[in-house]
Amino acid sequence: METPVTTDWLQIARDSFSASTTYFDANIRPRIEADMRQVQGIHPKGSKYLSDAYKNRSKLFRPKARASLRKTEAMAAAAFFTSEDVVSVRATDDNDQFQKAAAECRKALLQYRLSRPAPVGVQWYQNLLGAIQEAGTCGVVASFQDWEYNAKKKIDRPRIRLLPVENVRIDPAADWTDPVNSSPYIIVMWPMYVKDIKARMAEGKWIACQESEIQAAVKSNMDSTRLQREGGTDTKSAATSITDYSIAWVHENIVEQDGIDYVYFTLSTTKLLSEPIPLEQKYYHGVRPIVIGNCVLEAHKAYPTSKVGLAKDVLREINEVTNQRMDNVKLVMDKRYLAKRNKQVDLRSLTRNVPGSVTLVQDLDDVKTIDTPDVTSSSYEEQNRLNLDYDDIAGGFSGSTVQSNRAMNETVGGMNILASAGNQLSEYELRTFVETWVEPVIRQISLLQQHLETDEKVLALAGKAAQFYLQGRSVDMDELIAQEVLMSVNVGIGATNPQAQVERFFFGLKSLAGVIPGVAEKLNLEEVVSEAFGKLGYKDGKRFFNFEDQQDPMVAIQQMLAQAKVELTKAQTEKAKEDAAQSQAAKVVKMVEALYSAMQAGQVAINAPGAVPVADAIALSAGYQDQDKPPLIPEVIGATAPSPAVTENTSPMFPAVPEGPGEGMMAGIETERADGVTQ
Repeated sequence: METPVTTDWLQIARDSFSASTTYFDANIRPRIEADMRQVQGIHPKGSKYLSDAYKNRSKLFRPKARASLRKTEAMAAAAFFTSEDVVSVRATDDNDQFQKAAAECRKALLQYRLSRPAPVGVQWYQNLLGAIQEAGTCGVVASFQDWEYNAKKKIDRPRIRLLPVENVRIDPAADWTDPVNSSPYIIVMWPMYVKDIKARMAEGKWIACQESEIQAAVKSNMDSTRLQREGGTDTKSAATSITDYSIAWVHENIVEQDGIDYVYFTLSTTKLLSEPIPLEQKYYHGVRPIVIGNCVLEAHKAYPTSKVGLAKDVLREINEVTNQRMDNVKLVMDKRYLAKRNKQVDLRSLTRNVPGSVTLVQDLDDVKTIDTPDVTSSSYEEQNRLNLDYDDIAGGFSGSTVQSNRAMNETVGGMNILASAGNQLSEYELRTFVETWVEPVIRQISLLQQHLETDEKVLALAGKAAQFYLQGRSVDMDELIAQEVLMSVNVGIGATNPQAQVERFFFGLKSLAGVIPGVAEKLNLEEVVSEAFGKLGYKDGKRFFNFEDQQDPMVAIQQMLAQAKVELTKAQTEKAKEDAAQSQAAKVVKMVEALYSAMQAGQVAINAPGAVPVADAIALSAGYQDQDKPPLIPEVIGATAPSPAVTENTSPMFPAVPEGPGEGMMAGIETERADGVTQ
């Protein structure tokens, strides 16, 4: 395939870079830099807290954005790296043993490269967490997948390189669902040492350039976003003197012409370094080796808003309330003073205001204290509500969330309800991240292995994994690796909660065993154990079992299910005991309340006996049925009842002894009153 000779490739590179950079600088760069400042705990540009008027004021920045981002990273680490299996590879036709063998082979190749560090592996842990951090901060993450080969350093491996978002240019009109493949051009800006550029020129890989042209590429790339990311120092900027270890900028241009992608290099936008060649001649799989992903979807936007950017306004209000309260507290503890003008007042002692200091004045009225009221609880309530708003937007579940919902966090169920909403948002972010970045990157790594994997050790391990389905047949490894397979990553909704994962996993096994007869005999015991222990946090649980001596996998599965059932029954029993205790306590409370009410009713009946018949009539008319027909106090309510038996009084004080001599003298003497009645 011949390259068109009439195309001015350098001019295409210039025009593409100019158009994409103009759009990026005007619309994307300010937003990314503002989000970076939030993550770094710095107030945005133009903030009043950076002005001279607030030089001595409180200007704290609460690191809510960084905390939310770190929680997302922790959830990603738990979701992706608890199990040893990084990726799930399946055959396109499950009935074809050869395709099943191909799937096992491809899985073994990926597992070897993804689960090992450099210089053999692709440093998957650092790349994945760095990617989700970049997506959460900038809105998008870009990466470049290629094969690194260096015979002198004995490096021969696939490689993932995260690209700073400011070093990638795409067309602003690219489709938001697939910006990489829908853009007519992609420009990747590579910082390279001058010595490496000269070495490629000396080897004949690149067109030779003048020293002055290289120096122009060194000096022309000061980037404000990179300056913000690196904390005030641009490590890729030119030094005062240009040496072999200075950084020059090389652009890798992928441009579509007549439906064909061509790739070529330029020294910045000033010099053509290589002639354009079709993409498949450089990258054998023929796919653009760049992936752009995100963790927040926004329709029709190739650069969606970042997770940090979604909550920026709430974070600004949180900082505002915090700083105002801190200023108030400082004024309460370190008061302001009024001093008369042109009076001999020791102003230095007033401004220092240290314990034991003396302020010299001519008159005590020359200085007065300004009393500042202490901050009220409304400030803290406002902060709690803002924290809740931030957690709702960012999908976080923190201690402040619990503290602000005291009515719910007293129970385990309440805690689960509070955590569920935050987990749902986090799991949505992880699933979006998997769909847009993780799986496309892994597919590209697998494509590179199809064409460039030559390590005999790795190929031997892959062939051993495939022998189970090949049943001893000798098969060409190239033919096996070339088969199409289905790939997916074992991360989905519920992946951030290990307990929920294990419960769902065993619930699914138990449900299948109860519905489909003999399903337990068809289970792959090694995979079941690996998956279960992986969800519990172990890399691989196979070391706890001796599968070679395992005679009946069904028995082991039944034992595992029985143990799970025992644990579930135990938990249900404990819950029933707690419910019974609570029910008994409630009954006691009701009995006490009824007894107290009965005592009060009795007192009313005694004190107002005339009201009792009326109350009885009202109760009977309302349908009340008397549970105790004979009245308890007949003399009160006027009913007839047998009088209680009179018992003899055996008290030594009965009859009463006269209290004094006068009373004793009159005892037994009958006298007649004036009205003739004897007394």
